[in-house]
Amino acid sequence: MRQKVLMGILGVLLAIVAWVYLVPGGDDAPPRGAGRAAGLAPGGDPEAGAAAARPAPGALGVAAAVDSGSGTASSATSASAQLVETLHLDALGRTPPGFTSGRDPWRYVDPPPPPPPPPPKGPTAAELRARQEAEEAARRLAEEQARLAAIEAAKPHPPPFTWTYLGNFGPAHQRIAVFTDGHRVWNARQGDTLDNKFIVAQIGYESVDIAYVGFPTVPATRLAVKH
Repeated sequence: MRQKVLMGILGVLLAIVAWVYLVPGGDDAPPRGAGRAAGLAPGGDPEAGAAAARPAPGALGVAAAVDSGSGTASSATSASAQLVETLHLDALGRTPPGFTSGRDPWRYVDPPPPPPPPPPKGPTAAELRARQEAEEAARRLAEEQARLAAIEAAKPHPPPFTWTYLGNFGPAHQRIAVFTDGHRVWNARQGDTLDNKFIVAQIGYESVDIAYVGFPTVPATRLAVKH
């Protein structure tokens, strides 16, 4: 049974191969009516078929032209080779109208310098007036300061106190301050005068206030104990 099935399958395959390779189809099959156009005309007339297969006169001329195409091309090439145009050298030196020559790309040229900056803009009238007013105010202020400095310099000033405060001793309500001028030692209670120039205005625990004779409005100078 199996052998019969295999033989059947083999027969089907052989039939497919024969159909593909033996039966003409597609482009290989001759067109319908080609035999009749080449040999016999419809109706079985041999002369009519030959007339149908015979090419038209126009077609013969085209074929003849195609067959002799190589010769025609050769004759045209030789005719064009014999035609030589005259070279006008003077035309090469003329510049065509409207042509502007540019920079030579093979030659280095320095770029043009940048344009100069615009001139500085001057001050306006309002700015000039404000500047003059500021200068006038500064001048007046300087003059006033110089006048006050001259008045202050003209005033008498107390002599500077150059003595050294060494400290104090005694009870709190009767303390005695001790000073030295580098050569002598001075003892003074509160309210005493030193060298007719200085007044012991107040004696504190670790400081003393010195006023000046003849200068009641000048503030007293406070001195600390010299250790």
